[in-house]
Amino acid sequence: MPSLKLHIKTALIASAVALALLVVSFLVISAEIASQIQDNERTEARLQAESLAKTLSLFPDQSTADDLDQLTNLVGGSRPNLVTARVWKLENGDFVEQAASDDSLPTETIPGDVKTALLTDSASQTVDTPQKNSNEPLYRIFTPIVIKNKLWGAVEVVERLDTVSTIAMRYAGNLVWIVVATILLMTAAFYLLFQNLVYEPLEKILSAMDTAKTGNLSAEITENLKQDEFGRVSANFNSMMSQIREMTAEREHRSEILEEKVRAATVELTQKNEQLETANLELFRTTRRMTEMERLAAAGQTAAQFAHEVGTPLNLISGHVQLLQSSMASDSKAATRLRTISAQIERIEQIVREMLDRTRFGASEHVALNLNELLRKFLDALEPTLEKNRVALTANLAPALPPVAGDANRLQQVFLNLVNNALDAMPEGGKLTVSTACEDGEVIVEFADDGLGMSRETSAKIFQPLFTTKERGRGTGLGLVVVKQILQEHEATIAVASAPGKGAKFSITFKAEKP
Repeated sequence: MPSLKLHIKTALIASAVALALLVVSFLVISAEIASQIQDNERTEARLQAESLAKTLSLFPDQSTADDLDQLTNLVGGSRPNLVTARVWKLENGDFVEQAASDDSLPTETIPGDVKTALLTDSASQTVDTPQKNSNEPLYRIFTPIVIKNKLWGAVEVVERLDTVSTIAMRYAGNLVWIVVATILLMTAAFYLLFQNLVYEPLEKILSAMDTAKTGNLSAEITENLKQDEFGRVSANFNSMMSQIREMTAEREHRSEILEEKVRAATVELTQKNEQLETANLELFRTTRRMTEMERLAAAGQTAAQFAHEVGTPLNLISGHVQLLQSSMASDSKAATRLRTISAQIERIEQIVREMLDRTRFGASEHVALNLNELLRKFLDALEPTLEKNRVALTANLAPALPPVAGDANRLQQVFLNLVNNALDAMPEGGKLTVSTACEDGEVIVEFADDGLGMSRETSAKIFQPLFTTKERGRGTGLGLVVVKQILQEHEATIAVASAPGKGAKFSITFKAEKP
C-alpha cells in the first residue's frame, strides 16, 4: 500500500483535531444558545400568560366559553413552541378548566403547590413549574385572573423548551458543510505550504544526497538557502560535504605518501632479498666447494698414507723377488711365477700412483684450442677401445667452431672420464654420440649414451667426492669430481640429463674466445 504524502497526513491529523474542536465548540455553543433560548421562551411564556390574564381581568365580559376559546386559540397559535393555553376558573375552592387552545391534549390538574401559591397571593403571584411525567421538556406557567379584586381563576401557558440536541440537530447541516469546507481548505493550505516550504527544499537536499551517494563529493545545496530549519540542514550538509572533501583529499594524499613509501621499501627489500639470495648462493657454492676440497684432501691424504704404507712392503717384496730371480734359471717354472709376481707388484704401484694423481692438481697453461681437432684426435685414439666394447661412435662436430682457452691434456682427461663412464653404463654395448655446437658465444660439447641411465637422486650426487654407483673395486668416486674441478679451472660448466633405462647426456659449456 503506497504511503500517503506528508501534507495529506498532516492535513488529516489537523482536520481530525479541528473536527474535534468544532464538535466540542458546537456542543458548547449549542448548550449556551439553548440556555438563552429557554430563558427567552420562559420570558415570552410568562408575558403571554400575564397578557392573557390581564386581558381577562380588564374585560370580564369576555369570560364566556366562546370568548375564552377564541382567546386561547389566538394565544396558542401565536408561537410555534407554545403547546397550549388554558383558562382555569375557581369554583368551590378548586380550579376547573374552562377553555384550551389544543383540545387534543389530555386535561391535567394544577399541582397542589401551584394552587396554594395562587390562592395565597392571588394579586401578583405568577407561578411556573416544569411538566412532570413528559418525554418533552415542557414549561408550565400560571398567572392569576383577578376581577374586581377577587380571584376569578388562572391562565396557564405550556411552552415546549428547546434543548441542546434539538438546536444541534437544527444546525447539524451547517456544521457538516463547515467541516467539509474546513478539511478542504486545510488540505489545500497544507499542500501549498508544504510544496513551498517543505517539498522544494527537501527535494534539493535529497537530490544533493543522491549525487553524493554516487561518489560525487562536489554535491552542494546553493539555491535559495532560507533562514529556517531546512536552511540550517542545507548549510550543515554543505559543511559536512566540505569536511568530507577535505578529509578525502587528505586521505588520498596520505595514501599516495604511504604507497610511495611502500614502493620504496619494496624496491629496497627486493634489492636486499636479491643481495641476500646472491650471498646465500655464493655461500652455498663456497661451502660445497670447501666440502669437496675437504673430501679431496681427505682422499689425497688417505691415498698418500696408503701409498706410504703399501710402498715399503712392496719395495721389500720387489727386492726379494729380484734376488730370487737372480738365483734361478730364467726358463724355470719358479722364475716364470716370480715374473708374474713382479708384474703384479708394478701394477699395484701404478694404481697407487694413479690414486695420487687424481687427488693432486698442478698449475695448467691455457691456450686457444680447437675442440673439434682435439676431439677428433681423442676419438681416433679411442676407436679400438670402443670396438672392443661393441660401442658405435657417432661424431656430430659443428663446422667453424670458435676456439676456447684450455689445457689439452686436462681436457682429454675430462673426455676420457666421460667416455669411461659411458662404457660402464653400456656393458652389453650401445651407441655413443659426441657433438659440438656454438650458441650465443658459447661452445657446447655433449657426450650422450643409450646405456642404463640414472635416477634423479643419483644424478644429483655424482659430482660429490667418493660417491660411486660402480661395483666395489671398479670405482673410486673421484672421476667426475676431477672432471668438475678441471672444468672449473677452465671456467666451464657441466650438466647431466638422465633417466633410468634412457641413457645419459653430459653437456659441457665453454666460453668462446673472442676473435
